[in-house]
Amino acid sequence: MIQLLEQQRQQIDQIDRELVRLFEARMHVVQEVAQIKSKHHLPILDAQREKQVITKVQGYLANPEFEDALADFYTELMRISRQHQQQWNDQN
Repeated sequence: MIQLLEQQRQQIDQIDRELVRLFEARMHVVQEVAQIKSKHHLPILDAQREKQVITKVQGYLANPEFEDALADFYTELMRISRQHQQQWNDQN
């Protein structure tokens, strides 16, 4: 049993490495979005866009059981993205 648990934990570690790589890539693009919004005097928050993103990514799920959890995950991810945009704006 311990060996099976360790195998699952190793899989989670591998997934986490990939998530971190993707998170960094997303945050680089978020910074580019901040630059564009700043240049065109657009607000950081676009609530309608965020709703569209959540609906879109929920559509990617193979298992609809995870819809609420995915919405929570993306809500937090977009909050972090907005915070990063604000920090970029404050520094530039």
